[in-house]
Order: sequence, then structure tokens, then C-alpha cells
Amino acid sequence: MSVFFQPYEGRRPYVFISYSHRDSDAVLRIISELNDRKLRLWYDEGIPAGSDWPKNIELHMRGCAAVLFFLSNTALASPNCYSEIRTAVALKKPILLIPLEPTEPDNRWRELLARAETVSDAEHPSEAIRAWRVLRRSFYRRWTDSFRAEWIGLFAALLLFGAASFGLFLLISGRFDPPEPPQPTVTATPDVSEATPEPVPQPSIDPSLFPVSFPDSQQEDGVRLMLGKSEGDILRPELADLTELYFCGNQVMRSMDGVSLAADGTIVSGTSKILLSGKISDLSVIGLSVYLRRLALVGQPLGSLEPLNNLVLLEELYLSGSTVGDLSALNGLSSLRVLHIEHTDVRDLTPLGALPSLRTVTVSADMLPLEWPKDKPFTVILVP
Repeated sequence: MSVFFQPYEGRRPYVFISYSHRDSDAVLRIISELNDRKLRLWYDEGIPAGSDWPKNIELHMRGCAAVLFFLSNTALASPNCYSEIRTAVALKKPILLIPLEPTEPDNRWRELLARAETVSDAEHPSEAIRAWRVLRRSFYRRWTDSFRAEWIGLFAALLLFGAASFGLFLLISGRFDPPEPPQPTVTATPDVSEATPEPVPQPSIDPSLFPVSFPDSQQEDGVRLMLGKSEGDILRPELADLTELYFCGNQVMRSMDGVSLAADGTIVSGTSKILLSGKISDLSVIGLSVYLRRLALVGQPLGSLEPLNNLVLLEELYLSGSTVGDLSALNGLSSLRVLHIEHTDVRDLTPLGALPSLRTVTVSADMLPLEWPKDKPFTVILVP
């Protein structure tokens, strides 16, 4: 998106906006008009920097009155959109659709959207007015339907009784007597020269609106490859669309299919060899891709592994041939199932005992002897 407005934060009913970040321009055109019509909206530009992204999304989904889903082919392919709509269905939130283009949802999407209501055709900006009306109707319908006629009658009776009692009190206390004429007062003129000027409020700036600054060109090339975005700035929310990243030596890859590490430490892809001259040492930007499921950092001069602890959904991690000696920094990877650390300086596998989902760890003969937890919950695979 190029122009943003402040998402709603409060206790009054609001609409949760679910969309793919690749449709940002088309989505902003619609929700900006809804925002101008005073409809309370929340979308993920409201997540503060450094916060837990998945928990923040779930918290705002639970608090919303309705979900407005911008339907497109990229949204149907986004695991984030699928997770949001599945949560909305589980919480029984009203789901309203605005199609951005013709789509063919598969069976799992058709089940989720079976009770959703299509409110607008997004190709015509004026159609946002109809979306606004339908949203307002859905917004307040549940609140007004919860009142029964007898409760409304009781409330009206109490209101009339209170008004009559207050009027009787004013009559008895003489409050209806004409007031005495006001006495003139003299007000001292303040000394303007000694007045303290009011501080000028400074606008707060959301760091997520600024372009991501990559610590090296190889990381930027890998992110652009997986996003399919060769030009333009990359914002922090776009990193959340990534589910996989692969860096092998000085190359960025689309997958690890056909990639292996030879006994001499050479990276082999098919019939060609890859130079062990990667650039990646700072993992702070990779740590912002909180929806990553698979990550390869093969043959890299890695520094601290601490940023990887943000990747709580990570299932498969390749550190083969990289500068790695201590695995204790990976203790937050609760979803990790597969770990490759062959041809590294690791000699102690004891810290891996704290990873509840870990199933296999691949090591190489040049790393022996190794220490591992007493009650080892995972299988060790030894390669040459």
C-alpha cells in the first residue's frame, strides 16, 4: 500500500480486514472510502514493531464484530489468509466478501466461505458505498437483536420514572426560581510575555511502514525471488507472506530439491557445484519472516542464531556447512521437526532435547564424537 490510515484500536465494534499484501493497492482504495465514512476498521498495519505477529492477529480477530475478506487468487494461495478465515469461521464471525478478480476456490475454501456474503464488486469504487451499508447492518444487528421487547419496555419505564423524580426534586428544592442577576466580575489579563507555550505534539510513526533494510544483497535477492517482486520497496508485512527461503553458498534457490553437501564440503545442485562463499551473517531480517516453515542457510558465515527464535512455525532448518558451533540459541523453535547440521563445528546436541517436535537430526562423520541428551527424543542420521 502507498497511503495508510490509522487502524482502529478500542472496545467498540470494528471490522477485521483480511487480504493478501500483493493486493494492497486495490484493497486500500476500498477500505479508505469505508474509513472516510466513519466505519471502524482494523488491518495488520496496526501491529506494533517487535510484537508477536500471530498472537496479535488472533487477538484482533476475537475482538472484531465482522470480517471483510478481499477475495483474489493470491489471497486463496496465502496461508495467512486461510488461517485468518478459518479462525473467523471457528469463532462464528460474520464473513463478508469483496471479489477483486474472478477466482476458483478449491474444496477447503468453498467449505470456509459457504456462509459468507458477497457485498460488492471491487472494480467499481462507488460500490464501496453498498459494502458500507451492508457492513453497518451486519455490525449492529447482533447487538440490537439481543434485546427483547420486555427489556426495552422496562428500560423506558425506568427512564421515565427517573425523569419524573428528578423534576419533582427540582421543584421542591426551588431550582425553578428565577436566578439572581449575575454580578460583574473583573478578570485579570494574563501577562502574555510570561505564558509558557504549549508543547507541539509530535506524530507517531509506525516502523512497519518503512522499507525493510537488508543487511546484505543475498538476503534481498532471496526474498524478492520468493515474493516474485523484482522492483520496489519491501515492507515488513510482506515478509510475513513468506513460508520458505533457501540460501546455498553464494546462490538463492527456489527449493532444496537436488541440493546436497558432499563429503569435502562442496555444495552440489544437480550436476553443478556451488561456491561456499555466502554473505549471510546477520539474521535479524530473516527473523521477521514469522510464518516461515522451511529455511536453508547452507555454507553461510552465520553470526548469532538468536533471531531464528521468532520463527515459531519453522519445521525444517538447514545449517549444513555454515559457521555454527552452539545450538542453545535455537531453544524457541517449538515446531522444528527436521534439522541438518552436517559439516559444522557442532559437537554437543544436548540443547536439542528442549525441542518437543524434533524428529531427525542429520550430522556428518567429521563431527564425531557427539554428545546428546540422555533421553534422546530424536533420530540421528550420520552421513559421510
